[in-house]
Amino acid sequence: MKILWTCLLSLTILAGVHPQETAKGHIDLSPLLELAAFVEDEQLDISEYKIVLKESIKTANVEEMKQQISGVFPNVKMREEDSNLARKYIFTNGQKNSSFNETFTVIVPKDKTVSSNVVYSLTAGGTERLTPDKIKQQINEIKSRIFSKNVTLYTCLKAEAGGIIDDVLIYQKFKKALNITTIEAATEESWTSRSGYTPRWSQAIPLPNGAMNVQFATRTLGGRTTITIGTPIITAEY
Repeated sequence: MKILWTCLLSLTILAGVHPQETAKGHIDLSPLLELAAFVEDEQLDISEYKIVLKESIKTANVEEMKQQISGVFPNVKMREEDSNLARKYIFTNGQKNSSFNETFTVIVPKDKTVSSNVVYSLTAGGTERLTPDKIKQQINEIKSRIFSKNVTLYTCLKAEAGGIIDDVLIYQKFKKALNITTIEAATEESWTSRSGYTPRWSQAIPLPNGAMNVQFATRTLGGRTTITIGTPIITAEY
């Protein structure tokens, strides 16, 4: 399976991911913290990180879910997007937060045999520390108000180098640091993508060549290299 740079996630592939929580039922952000620690050790600049929570819901409960989400944001704004495959209800926080951006997306497939989904994403710039209590508290408050114990966690981090770097060398260091077994790899002129598995994290996606729970991609444009790392997969768009 060739992993595209943008990694547009389908409902089918997401179905194989298992929830990741701590024993107390709180969302476990340790994979993202480990990724950030590695990037900082390599003296790369973190430009963005993203935390995503996702869960399937019954289509009959979509209207109730929309009302719940409307009660989370103080000045909620909602817009609709329609395609051949699904209708999306996208909720954003009308009260801007200088530290991070939050979005809820309720996805209702046109295929009535497929479950609907609710997706929450929190995106922050690299200047925002990954350990503040306000981030962890916000994630766990959202989890408790909107999601059940079946929620799935995705994390994604982007970092940049001041110039072109040896992506093969960086990936080898990444493999060693997190005890990663490479499952699949793809290379084109300006980008590379590698998927692998580490026993350090519990959730994973089943692939023909083995389970996967981490993706490492690099792209070189304009004399700069961008590294994107995701667990269990890069979440560029939903």
